[in-house]
Amino acid sequence: MELRTEQSGDQFTAWLSGQLKYQDNGAFRQLIEQINAAQVRNCVFDLSELSSIDSAGLGMLVIASDNSENHGWKIEVRNVRGQVRKILDLSRFDKIMTVVPHPADE
Repeated sequence: MELRTEQSGDQFTAWLSGQLKYQDNGAFRQLIEQINAAQVRNCVFDLSELSSIDSAGLGMLVIASDNSENHGWKIEVRNVRGQVRKILDLSRFDKIMTVVPHPADE
């Protein structure tokens, strides 16, 4: 996973690219700590450049969702496309967080 972040006011945005897999667990947990420390109201995970996600990656998004509830920020997963969109759709992630498909995939 490659990661780029930005905070603007009360919104934190994280752009994830490449593959989100088990080996990224440590870096992802650091990202969640960074979001919690920022004390924002909203967090957007932009997945437009994420090419694949495994079951551990899905678990990381669940951890993010749990943290959002515990720390008072809202989570949105945006620009989901391709294989990642299929997996999130099959896993019914729209039931636990806002999932917005990539405009080209609608």
